[in-house]
Amino acid sequence: MLEHVKQTIVAYDMLRPGEPVLVALSGGADSVALLRVLRELGYAVRAFHLNHCLRGAESDRDEAFCRTLCAQLGVELTVERVDVAAAAREQSKGVEETARRIRYARLHDAAQGIKIATAHTADDNLETMLFHLVRGTGPKGLAGIPPVRGQVIRPLLQVERAQVETYLASLGQDYVTDSTNMDETYTRNRIRHTVVPALRAIQPSAAQAAARLGDLLRQDEDCLAGLAQECLAQAARPDGAWDIAPLRQAHPAVCTRALRRLLAQSGMPLRDVTAQHIHALMHLLESENPSASCALPHGFIARREYGALRMVCGEMEAERPALPLAVPSDQLLWDGSVRVSVHVLEKNEVFYKSFNTFCVDCGTIDFVSLCVRTRRTGDRIRLTEKGGSRTLKKLLIDRKIPRGKRDRLAVIADKNGVIAVQDIGMDCSRSPQGGARMQIKIEGY
Repeated sequence: MLEHVKQTIVAYDMLRPGEPVLVALSGGADSVALLRVLRELGYAVRAFHLNHCLRGAESDRDEAFCRTLCAQLGVELTVERVDVAAAAREQSKGVEETARRIRYARLHDAAQGIKIATAHTADDNLETMLFHLVRGTGPKGLAGIPPVRGQVIRPLLQVERAQVETYLASLGQDYVTDSTNMDETYTRNRIRHTVVPALRAIQPSAAQAAARLGDLLRQDEDCLAGLAQECLAQAARPDGAWDIAPLRQAHPAVCTRALRRLLAQSGMPLRDVTAQHIHALMHLLESENPSASCALPHGFIARREYGALRMVCGEMEAERPALPLAVPSDQLLWDGSVRVSVHVLEKNEVFYKSFNTFCVDCGTIDFVSLCVRTRRTGDRIRLTEKGGSRTLKKLLIDRKIPRGKRDRLAVIADKNGVIAVQDIGMDCSRSPQGGARMQIKIEGY
């Protein structure tokens, strides 16, 4: 037992000799064995017990056992109590999910930066791999429980439960048993009591075989994750979107991982991302529709913008109503996203033409109806004398302006039609003809 744990600690660089470590102590056989082993190996051990208040007197029994054990061993113990069932109801979450989240949060708080050791065994790892397998998972899920995840280490991961029980018996060390572990309404318990014994009847070393498979899958995953990161770095654009070409050219094993990283970088919790969501994104990359989109969890939307992919939060954008435009004026509009300034030029004032700065003939403008708005059905604009007028919709498509941006562009217009459009240009019928002139400047933020 001690040799197995020592080898695991060294193989995965879990702890330095004598390093302090916090043990997650439930009072069950595995966690009691972990506490005793690490203490015997010379590590500076502290313990943490969380009373979930889920099993009434039995939960209190477990807490009392942990207090007595640590007092006998001279181990510092931190105990906390949380009504997990009440917390689950308040948050509309499952009890198991809530318990796990609270347990790890409290463990990290109690650890104060040192390593946290949990008592997962080779049996737990096999059960987890089978649980993920029947639910549907990729290689990362099939790899099972990682030996090290950040601050959390699993020194018993190469040890089987039978070894744990033999070790405790040799010490004359008792432990408590969670009665819910026998309740086969829980999927994991059915796997533990029915599936795993059947596998061991076929192959007694099934747990160790699963552990070897997990190590190999983690190696493969590390390699593919590195390639995915390189792919995403190639696809990244300064404007926050991603070029689709590197993603489309990548092997599917790399592309799918790159897409998961893309979602994570966009702020989406990956626990709610399924294979169906990744497949939808893959389809979006291959779509012939340059403005296609797909909905994702938590209100996120993935949107094609011709050769780019952009992730946006699906919350409704603030409305951009039509606003009257006084002359002169200089104002921030629509929650500060656009600035429009207009003034009549002096007779000899020089006009400096630049992008989104337009010089128009005052005689062509109806100042009473002059406004700034977004595009409307039927809007037309004629950009050159040689060309005819075109619908603004067609022009925006030809210019490959992403659909999401088209409805945010500022349009300067009056009752006679469009005068100028942000990022597009000015209607040539409004060009100066020798009379009074007005300057219009549009700045987007």
